[in-house]
Amino acid sequence: MWLHRQATDVLRISAIAAKGIERYAMSRLVSIRTEELAGPALDWAINAIEGDQQPVAGQLDLFALPDAERLITKYGVWVDVGHRHQWLADTTNDPFNRQIGETRTIAVFRAVVFAQCGATVKVPAELIQ
Repeated sequence: MWLHRQATDVLRISAIAAKGIERYAMSRLVSIRTEELAGPALDWAINAIEGDQQPVAGQLDLFALPDAERLITKYGVWVDVGHRHQWLADTTNDPFNRQIGETRTIAVFRAVVFAQCGATVKVPAELIQ
């Protein structure tokens, strides 16, 4: 009887801890403007769109990034060298929705995220640089 009660208490505590961890993980997502996405946060957002499963922040290294050329073809991304910014990319044919990037790949990734998620996207807070 004592062992059964101990096991029941352990299971109850484990369930409470799991709910707490889930609540903590969900509250750790922060909104960021798509044009400000960079580094691991941008990689995470692209993998969330293109990957088979949404990567966990600490497991980003396990996911391969998609090829920018494949995304250009798949989403019909217009991309060109900019004048004020190094690169511009867009999927909507609207000059007001053009996404800037320091590299061609960054501009394409941001354009795809903008097209799929909008002007802001939620990413894990620990990925924001």
